Amino acid sequence: MSEEVKSRVEWVVSACNMDYNACGIRVKKENGVVIRIEGNPESSVGKGKLCPRGVAGLQILYDPYRVNKPLLRTNPEKGLDVDPKWKEISWDEAMDIITERLKEIRETDPRKLVMQGTTTAANTFLGMGMAFQEAFGTPNEFYGGGGLHCGNGAHLVNGVYHASWSLVPDFDYCNLAIYFGASKGHGAGHSANSIMLQAADARVRGMKFIVVDPQLGRAGAKADKWVPIIPGTDAALALGMVNLLINELGLYDSEYLKLKTDAPYLVGPNKRYVRDEKTGKPLIWDPIDNKPKIFDDEGIKDFVLEGTYEVNGIECRPVFQILKEHVRKYTPEKVEEITSVPQKTVYNLAKEFGEKAMIGSTIKIEGKSYPYRPVAAIYFRGSQGHKNSVYNCVSIELLNQIVGAADVPGGALGFNPVCHGHPDTGKPYWEPKKGKDGFMMTGTWVVPHHQPFPIPEPRRPQKMGLNDLFPAAMHSFIYGAPDQEKIWEEFKLEYRPSVILNFGSNSVMSVGDPEPIAENLKKYDFIISFDVYLNEFTNGFADIVLPDASYLERLDPNPNYPPILNHPAGLGKWTYQIRQPVVKPLFERRSYSEVLLELAERLGLREALYETLNIKFELEKPYRLDSKKRYTWEEICDLVLKNKFGEKRGLEWFRKHGAITWDKKPEEVYWRWRLDVRVPLYWEFLMDLRDKAKQIIEDLGASVEIDWSFYEPLPDFKPCPAHEITGEYDLYGFYYREIRHTNSFTMQIPWLDEVSVNDPYTYNIMMHPDTAKKKGIMDGDLVWIESPKGNRVKGRVKLTEGVHPQALAFAACAGHWCDCQPVAKGKGVFFNKLLDVDWDHVNPVNLNLDLCVKLKIYKAE
Repeated sequence: MSEEVKSRVEWVVSACNMDYNACGIRVKKENGVVIRIEGNPESSVGKGKLCPRGVAGLQILYDPYRVNKPLLRTNPEKGLDVDPKWKEISWDEAMDIITERLKEIRETDPRKLVMQGTTTAANTFLGMGMAFQEAFGTPNEFYGGGGLHCGNGAHLVNGVYHASWSLVPDFDYCNLAIYFGASKGHGAGHSANSIMLQAADARVRGMKFIVVDPQLGRAGAKADKWVPIIPGTDAALALGMVNLLINELGLYDSEYLKLKTDAPYLVGPNKRYVRDEKTGKPLIWDPIDNKPKIFDDEGIKDFVLEGTYEVNGIECRPVFQILKEHVRKYTPEKVEEITSVPQKTVYNLAKEFGEKAMIGSTIKIEGKSYPYRPVAAIYFRGSQGHKNSVYNCVSIELLNQIVGAADVPGGALGFNPVCHGHPDTGKPYWEPKKGKDGFMMTGTWVVPHHQPFPIPEPRRPQKMGLNDLFPAAMHSFIYGAPDQEKIWEEFKLEYRPSVILNFGSNSVMSVGDPEPIAENLKKYDFIISFDVYLNEFTNGFADIVLPDASYLERLDPNPNYPPILNHPAGLGKWTYQIRQPVVKPLFERRSYSEVLLELAERLGLREALYETLNIKFELEKPYRLDSKKRYTWEEICDLVLKNKFGEKRGLEWFRKHGAITWDKKPEEVYWRWRLDVRVPLYWEFLMDLRDKAKQIIEDLGASVEIDWSFYEPLPDFKPCPAHEITGEYDLYGFYYREIRHTNSFTMQIPWLDEVSVNDPYTYNIMMHPDTAKKKGIMDGDLVWIESPKGNRVKGRVKLTEGVHPQALAFAACAGHWCDCQPVAKGKGVFFNKLLDVDWDHVNPVNLNLDLCVKLKIYKAE
């Protein structure tokens, strides 16, 4: 009788990457095979919990449909349904071909390279990917729908008001949160698992949630009240609430407004701040001394917020006075007309928000007194994903600012705008700083080429997306615009992009109507793609596909850095963790970062790349990279970790422990009154951006029509194109984030597909039964959904009262048609096909794409 062989069991601590949240994980291996993934209870990122995607991650590791060897396209034809006729080649051959192509354009014009990446693995792309981009010398990068759909508005506005990437309620002390198109704490958004626990505990404590959304999603289902709203009209509701708070109810925090915003700044008839002639600083009116003073004059005795004054013969009013007059038009009656939210509901929302703010109250935390404002207005993709992107977000944020509920106990908190570092090293360290006119500048930011304030001056376009002409924009729609060449000609772009280096982005599906995107992609001379799966982008347009290592095979030294992106906000603990290979890359898979390091060597970019990495990772002596030495990726990661946490805590220490954790300090979380910074209620700087951009466009002779009314300093409701379409196209279409999926990336995973198929909503179209009855449509009917442009998609209807009667809701995870993902193919409805990608459907300030579309529905034959 043979002796039984004992199994060898190992546990490896790492970080997930099934989305950008990067929760801490523990991975179980048996005899070298991964058999289980669970949350790491020692990490505050995830707090020991995992979402369905995290649990199912092991299926990506062993999926037989993974790309396992470099592939070369042998069919010169390209298109949405073209067979690439892949041929397997060696890594040496692939790297030789890629090096030759990249050398050619770097010698002629480096700007011809476009770095394309996915937000799913944002930290990897933002790390080595953007370092390679800067070293190569191209200003062009594109994130597919991840940027255009998700963050151009919310990230900008959160950066201006909270020095952070995103926003959550202070779950420890908040008593009322109103969510506008957001689901923080209910399955989606940054640091989702940690925040779900916080939100659940807050509900038990008695915190009240109100959700304003066209769909009764997971946040609405757990809320105390769901307020259905017509998609894209959030600004009207928020401004109606602001009107009631300051003009009728008198519920506003005058001390906060005077000292932490520009509410007292005087504005002249030209809509500009009235400035001191010598210093150029904005003036305020001191009612005690009855004269104007510079806003930061140490001799100020008080500030006025209302009234009319004369300075140097100029009649002027404080910003707050102008705001009061501006929002008067948003009466409850007008708000109902625009949004469909009943007048009484508008009034009750404002009243409850203002009263529960407890203006003037304080609270003691660890013996220190703080202003206590236990309310929060939260906004994200749903409210910002419209042509009125910026104004929607600013309007909602005004609710927090009016009652002083910004980065104080109980209020709306940015994700970690302040960090004073580990006790042993004081690293990492950042906090907001005072900038022009006293306004706050972020202490750290996610995207290096973009800053929320001060926004750089518009310049003649050198970027293919015209981001330098519209510098408030992180991402641009022009990648997928049907008139792309005409735009470039009109703006006299000096070159044409010719090579794409892609990391995991399926931009054919993730942006909008795929037809114009396909035509634009055909114009590129060469496309290289790092991918775990073949997909519609690779099969249709890539020339070489490189087998990327999955997150279980990859080393990343900073999956949660900077923590304004995906580290849980509020009190608790800091966690810095690494992502490390659980197994060595299988077959011929290789890590994106390691391949870029080799490419940099081949292209002679070592010195430029190392200097960029020194800056990006904030490396100081003795841990700075020396261009005279060639480093491996592991050696670079070791230096990054030692630079932050000391010589004893390098890569080997983190491989063993996985993460380092220390306590947050209250002054890091509730920092607003400690720092001498203000925020603008009145965006005077938009007019400067407008004037300079208009002049450049005029000088270039471009004929594009821009609606410059979006650059006014106070927000307004601006209709989306869908709001102005009448007739047979009578339903608003929008998509929502499906908790089980990371967009379309995870649809190939069998476990996730199984639960999605069994969910009556995920792969179907949500429609209100009253609307369906009027149109003769029944539950389960196969229907066509058609846009005014004539694009249409087919799907089955699921009737539910959990959607606005004037709307149709689609899950944002469906529509694959590629044979190379057989589990995903044919599932759900490809909503993005209905979206137009053009000037008429983007916000003129930040170029955010409008994600609602007017539709008609009819039965399929």
